[in-house]
Amino acid sequence: MKLIEIKDQFVMDVGAPCPLLIADDHNLRLIFYSNDEDQIELRQRDNIYDQGIIELKFIRHNFFSFGPPNDEALNGHPYYELNLGSYSFYELQDSDLIAKISTYGRHHHFYNTRAYEKCHHYILTFKEQLFECVAHGFEVYKHNETTIYHQGLNALNQIYKP
Repeated sequence: MKLIEIKDQFVMDVGAPCPLLIADDHNLRLIFYSNDEDQIELRQRDNIYDQGIIELKFIRHNFFSFGPPNDEALNGHPYYELNLGSYSFYELQDSDLIAKISTYGRHHHFYNTRAYEKCHHYILTFKEQLFECVAHGFEVYKHNETTIYHQGLNALNQIYKP
């Protein structure tokens, strides 16, 4: 396995990225605060209008998890030895997780061993949570002048067009 950091998409807010997860059978969105590349000091967020919101849309997800460890216990994660660090976005190549979940459906009569060949294992390390997913890809959207929760409502309205 090899852990590759995805660096050119955004800079995660290291103080309080406040990740918001929206998921169902066909949709997986992760929305959180980012910083400008040259901004290193922490700042208080505006709860009405703010800048620097990232929305990751994962394409054809097969698996996701959202929970521990936080940044202070990251050294307990199995991928820590692969240089898993805090406040970052990664892809794990030759993933043991993809190998594991690809066997789950092996007793189904339409099981196809090649179904997971185009999957990628993504990891985001936030301050209080770690997010992992297996998906075919992702898209990045950058938003300004809103809040995490307003952007979450916008995403829900896009997914479930009224």
